[in-house]
Amino acid sequence: MEHSLVYVLLAMLAYCMFSARISATGITMPMVFLALGICVGFTEGAPTTDTVTVFHHLAEVTLALVLFADATNLRREAVAQISGRATRMLLIGLPLAIVLGFGVNLLLLPHWPIWEVLLLAALLAPTDAALGQSIQSDERIPKLLRNTLNAESGLNDGLALPFVIFFASLAASHVGTEAGAGDLFRLVAQQIVLGGLVGLLGGIAIGKLRNYASARNMMEPGLEQVATLFLVAFIFFGAEHVHGNSFVAVFIAGIAFGNTSDGKVSQMRHFLEGDGQFLAMLSFFFIGALFLPTALEHMNLTVVLLVGLSLLVVRPLAIWLSLMGTGTSPRERLFYGWFGPRGLATALFAVFVVLDFDGVERTSGILVVAMTAVMVSAVVHGLTAKKAPEIFRLAKEE
Repeated sequence: MEHSLVYVLLAMLAYCMFSARISATGITMPMVFLALGICVGFTEGAPTTDTVTVFHHLAEVTLALVLFADATNLRREAVAQISGRATRMLLIGLPLAIVLGFGVNLLLLPHWPIWEVLLLAALLAPTDAALGQSIQSDERIPKLLRNTLNAESGLNDGLALPFVIFFASLAASHVGTEAGAGDLFRLVAQQIVLGGLVGLLGGIAIGKLRNYASARNMMEPGLEQVATLFLVAFIFFGAEHVHGNSFVAVFIAGIAFGNTSDGKVSQMRHFLEGDGQFLAMLSFFFIGALFLPTALEHMNLTVVLLVGLSLLVVRPLAIWLSLMGTGTSPRERLFYGWFGPRGLATALFAVFVVLDFDGVERTSGILVVAMTAVMVSAVVHGLTAKKAPEIFRLAKEE
C-alpha cells in the first residue's frame, strides 16, 4: 500500500480542495474514500492481521471523536424535546430491528448456526454518526428531526455492542439455544449504566474544572482544544476500566460537557469535528482497501437481499413501529426509518468479532455482509441525503 500512498494523498488533498463542489453533486466523503480504498485494495492483495488491527483502533478513535463532537450540540432544551422519540427508537426500535433482522437472516441463511444469525442481525442494527453528518448539517431539515437522529445514532452504537458481544460469545462457545435472556440483560445494563455514569460524572466534573481554570486564566488558550482530546480519551478508557460501554460514555460526556462548560464549546466542537473528519476519511479508505475487494468478489444474491432488506425493510419497519403513538407524522417516521446509515460501527464491530472471537465459524461471511452493507449504505444514503427535504416533504421549523 505504501507504493500507492503518494497518489492516495494527492486524491485526498484534491477532495478537500473541491469538497463543496463535489458534495453539491450528491457525492459524499464516504463514497469518495471507499472508492479510493477499493482501487488500492484490488492492487495490494489481502489484508494482514496487523493492518486489520490498525483499522480497528483507528475506527474506535474516529467514532469516539465524532460521537463526542455531535453530542456537544445537544443542549438541555433539545434533550428534553427529543427524549421521547429518541428513547423509543433506542429502547424499542433497536431491539425490534435485531428481532426483525434475525427473522430475515434466518430465512436467507437457514444453514447458519442460530447465534451467528443473531450476531449478524446485531451487527446490522447500529447506525452511523459519521455517515449522518450530511443530514445534521442540512438546515432545511427541522432541527427536532436532526437532533433526534443525532441522539439515536450517538447512543445506539453503545446499545448494540452488548448484543454483539453476547451473541458472539455464544456463537464462539457453540452453546445451545438454552442460554437465557438474563445474561444479556445484565450485560446490557452493566455496559449502559456504567458507561453512562462515567460519561455523565466525567463530563460534568471536567466541564466545571475547565470553567474554574479558564476563569482564573490558569490554562493556556492554545491548549483548551487539546485538553478536549484528552477528555475524550479519558472518558473512553475510563469507561472501559470499569467495564462500561465506551461509546455511550463519550456521547453522554459530550452532552454533559457541552451543557456545563462556559463558552468556546463551539470552537472545541469544530476542532474535534476537523480531527474526526480527517480520521473518518482514513477509516473509510481502510474499509475500502482492506475489506471491500473481498466483499465484492464474494457478493451474491443472498448478500444483496440481506443488505437490501436490512436497509429497506428492517430498519424502517422497526422505527415506524417504535414511534407509533408519539404524534410523529408518517413522513417523519419514514424519514427516521430511512436515515439509519450503516457505517463505522457496523464495520468496527464486525472486525472486533473477527479479532476477538476465534470460535465464530462464519466470520468471512459476516465480514462480507457487514462491509457490503457499509458500501451500499454510503451510496444510497449519501445520494438521498441532499434530497431529503424534497423526498419526505419536510418543512423547516420557524
